Amino acid sequence: MTLIVPVLLLVAAFVGFGVWRGRQFGELARRGIPVTGRIVRKFRAGNADISGSRSRRLSFTYTGPDGREYRRAASVSIGKWAEYEEGSEIALICLPDNPGVSAPAWLVDLAREALAKRK
Repeated sequence: MTLIVPVLLLVAAFVGFGVWRGRQFGELARRGIPVTGRIVRKFRAGNADISGSRSRRLSFTYTGPDGREYRRAASVSIGKWAEYEEGSEIALICLPDNPGVSAPAWLVDLAREALAKRK
């Protein structure tokens, strides 16, 4: 019984994070503005999963409309991983009033497509 509570808390935190990030993507899809970033690092994160693979991530910097520089990272598919090299440009979308919230443009495009299907 005591094991159930931590597991439920972990599941709730995971679901909460998904809902929070989903709302951010919705805002990026509706109000986001394009910015150009630069890949500063390609890396593999986390522990290997059952298949033995680890998450492929791109770390990028960009300057928001407020003039500040931001650094973020995103998990990407193997195809996108191969497409980018450190130092290359990447198309991003950020929120004009909260430029620290951003995502690669192709991911925001997927969110836009999903929103269009809901209407």
